Parts: sequence; structure tokens; C-alpha cells
Amino acid sequence: MPHQKKILKKYNFFLIDLDGVLFDSEKNMLAAWNQCKRKFFLKQSFKQYFTYVGLPLKEILKKIGINKNVKNIISFYQVSSEKKLRLINPYKTVIETLKYLKKNKIKFSIVTSKNKLRALKLIKLHKIKINSIHCSSKNKPGKPSRYLIDEAIKKNGYIRKKTCFIGDTEIDWLTAQNAKIDFIFADYGYGKKLNKYKKSLKKFSDILKFIN
Repeated sequence: MPHQKKILKKYNFFLIDLDGVLFDSEKNMLAAWNQCKRKFFLKQSFKQYFTYVGLPLKEILKKIGINKNVKNIISFYQVSSEKKLRLINPYKTVIETLKYLKKNKIKFSIVTSKNKLRALKLIKLHKIKINSIHCSSKNKPGKPSRYLIDEAIKKNGYIRKKTCFIGDTEIDWLTAQNAKIDFIFADYGYGKKLNKYKKSLKKFSDILKFIN
């Protein structure tokens, strides 16, 4: 029996994580975290912080054992990060690929744990035109909750079976699982590739293989 070529599933709505998928923000996070360490006399290393990247900052602090001055640390971190936005750069092929999607009327939205104000400034800085952005807040639980995924699908009027979430961590995979949508792993990002990730991108422009 002749070998049959596997047919890739296609999508018409992409939900995309920000850090580790569109942007390499590790230098920015390192700088902001080091400033927090100095100001608040924190012992936790950036490596400990970075282990939980993808979660809302409040959850990261809890995971690494920081329970005091949480609101002040979060506020200071966000201000420090915003001052150094130019340390954040898009990965190769991101800008041209997003322009192609926009030109061909393929919808994409951002789902991220990053603070909304900073995320919008970053998007504006790089002149990226998105359909919508969905960030965690006091009233909106972040990943791995399905809340932001559900919000994005409802706002844009798409169905789950034609929607996928592109992320780079196991937290992103869990988010997609909870929302009952497909997941595509950004192999070039911050997370470790696991066997349970059935679809992946070697570079961001590989997303074009999955366009409906």
C-alpha cells in the first residue's frame, strides 16, 4: 500500500502568545528582575523566575516563594520593563509574516500574561495590527485558565475547531487543552519541546503551513 502523506489541519483564526513566540523579551525580563532584586532585596534568581515564564507575574512570585510586597514588586517590575521596551525584539520572520496574514485577511489575536498597557505599547512600537488583545487582570484569570481564549473566540466570532493557540511553554499547552482548541508549539521559544506537542513551528513563518 503506497505511503499516504499526512494532511495538515488548517485554521482561520490564530491566537498567539507574545513572549517567546512573537518577541524575544528575555533581556528585558532579566533587566527588570535584577532591578527588583536590588530594590526589594530578593534572593530568588532570574533562573528561578524564568522557570515559570508564561504565568501571570503574581503567580510567578507565588511559585518562587515571594509573598511579601507582592503589589509593590509587580508595580516596580512593570515600570522597569516598560522603560526598557527596546530590549524586546521580534523573532526573525515575525513582522513580515504578520503583514502577510493581515493582507490576506487571516485573523490573529494576542493572548498573553503580559500587562496590557505594556503589551499594547510593544505592539504599537513595532507597528503590528492585531484583531484583538487579551490579557489577564484582576477580573480576568490568566493562563492556564481558558478565560482569555474563550473571550478571544467570542469577540471575533470564530469556532473552536478552526482556531488554534500558538505558544512556547507547557502552560500554553495546558491553556489550549482547557479551552478545547488545538495547540501549536513555537520550537524556537523559551519552553522545552515535549512529545505531547503534535504540531510545531521551527520559525514563526511556518504558521503559513496551517492557513486555511
